[in-house]
Amino acid sequence: MSKVKDNEKKENEKDKLVIEEAFARLEEINKLLENPDTSLKESLSLYSEGVKLVNACKENLEGVEKQIQIINEE
Repeated sequence: MSKVKDNEKKENEKDKLVIEEAFARLEEINKLLENPDTSLKESLSLYSEGVKLVNACKENLEGVEKQIQIINEE
């Protein structure tokens, strides 16, 4: 396998891991936000973290979409 293919594979595995970790954390945040014992201050902090995670996932997925388009054009 070429170095380019190896690098792409490693990046894809890293992206997948990052997205999976982000989704797992988003699930945790959702549960904490649903908990009535979570304070307003903590809820705001959790919400902010969740928005950042969603935006990071969105950017990551947009990058993957671009890679797919490039591959399909080849």
